[in-house]
Parts: sequence; C-alpha cells; structure tokens
Amino acid sequence: MLRSTSALLLTRLATTTIRAMAAIDSSGCAGECYADGTYQRGARLRLGLVRHGESMNNVHEAQGTYKTGRVADPELSPRGKRQAEVLGAFLGNKSKAEFFGLGKIDEIWVSPHRRTLDTAAPTAKATGLAPRVYTDIFEAGGIYDANDAYDAFVAKGGMTRAQMAAAHPTYVLPSEVTDDGWYRGPGKETDDECRARAKRVLERVRATASGLKDSRNVLVVAHYDFISAFLDAILVPETTGEFARWRHHNTAVTVLDVEQATGDVAFMKINAAPHIYEADAHASFLWRVLASDAARRG
Repeated sequence: MLRSTSALLLTRLATTTIRAMAAIDSSGCAGECYADGTYQRGARLRLGLVRHGESMNNVHEAQGTYKTGRVADPELSPRGKRQAEVLGAFLGNKSKAEFFGLGKIDEIWVSPHRRTLDTAAPTAKATGLAPRVYTDIFEAGGIYDANDAYDAFVAKGGMTRAQMAAAHPTYVLPSEVTDDGWYRGPGKETDDECRARAKRVLERVRATASGLKDSRNVLVVAHYDFISAFLDAILVPETTGEFARWRHHNTAVTVLDVEQATGDVAFMKINAAPHIYEADAHASFLWRVLASDAARRG
C-alpha cells in the first residue's frame, strides 16, 4: 500500500506543474524561471508556508509527556523564540530571503494560535509588515483541553480580541476574533475535518491568485498538520486520516506558486531551513573562538 501511495504521489508531482526553481542561481531569470527552461506564465501568488517555532507542547512531546503536560494554546519554548528571531533576521535580509524567492514579502498571513502569532512577530518587525490573522489556518484539532487519558476533550476559545491586540498591536484582526476568542469547534477537530478545511483554504488561495494583476509574495505562518493537509489537498486530495506524508521542521519554509491564469501549483522549496543551519554554524564558530581564547588565557 505504501509503495502504491508513493507511486501515486510521484505521478501527481509530475502532472501538477511541479518544477524546481532555478531563478535563485540565475541572474537572467529574475526569480521567475524554472529548471526545465520554462518561464512563469503571467502573475502568480507565491506562498511561503512556515511552521511555527518550537512550542512548549513540542517539548512535552519530545520528552514523552505530551498527554499530561500539554496546554490548549502553548507558548514558544526558549528555543522556539530563538528560531523565530533567526527566521525574522533571515527574511529581513533581502539577499538571504531570495533563497526562498521571498526577497520582497508583500503580506504575512498568520494562524491565531499563540505560538504562530509569536513566531511571526520578528519577521513582521524586520519587514515592517502588519500580519493579517486568518482563523481558517489553525492547527488540526483546534484549541482544546484534554484529560490525562487523552480521550475526552473540551473546546477552548483561544486568545480573545483584547489579548491578541495587546500582545500584537500591529496585527490585523478579523471579526471572527471576539471577546470569547476565535475557536468555534464543539471539541477537538478531527483530522478529516481539518483536511476539509484545508481544501476550503486552497479554494480561497486560488481565488485570491485569480484576482491578481501582479505577482505577490505571502508568508503564511501556520502548523505542521495544517500545512500537511494543505499540501495533500493540492497533490492527493483523496487522502484521509493522519498527516504522515510530509515533514516540517520548526520555522522551516515550504514555497509554492499558484498561477493566476490557471490555478496550477509549482513547488519551489520543501521544508527548507537555511536560517537555522546558518545560525547553528555561526554559534559553533563562536564557541570554537571562545574555547580557543580561553585556552590561550590558560
């Protein structure tokens, strides 16, 4: 079954206008040509899909205490905050951001979870943009409390309008964010309900692309499962159940284009995190310098 599913995915990749972007290494293409020699046809909507920085729930999951330690709307961990800062610095540097084809970011869309709002903040500051909150790109499951057995769930509203505005006064909040929060589910959203929602978001994205006169670049700060559901909606929309096909590191970026004329999708980058590797390399270099200096001081 796994082999047949993989073959199906490869077929879809070949037939859904999936092409590798060569523009980053080619000054003559100005960011709009592909490795197969074809060029972008007219306007397009480029999405940079970003998974949030490491949250405290991610920490509990890594430690094996997720069911007993998780909270409904976790904050970023100290490492997650650093990841968000590194991402913001990278995307705020236009020459570095061109690695993603995002040298100019026109908009930032962000999920209403606390961890995504906080992840977007350094990039918003670095680019001078006011992120726009979308309440349809939240993580699979929504906002909920669970018992220790993780088999009973109670919906929570999420951050209220006042809380969100106080934490991020420059963000553009939709009317769906109220004094009661923003999550309206009766409990924990199912995986298939998330998949249906991701398909509706894809329809909205294609509608946005179809109305463009000029190409635009949008950074979308969201979540592991939701990004997976969104990518499946493009390539293998018949998929049901858990989100097992994709991998998304914290603050890694997946870049795709939606063509204005046709709605066709071209994938540019998947789960790319050069900002993390760069920061790790820099920290390693500084550690070696400090260790060498300490040795000399003896």
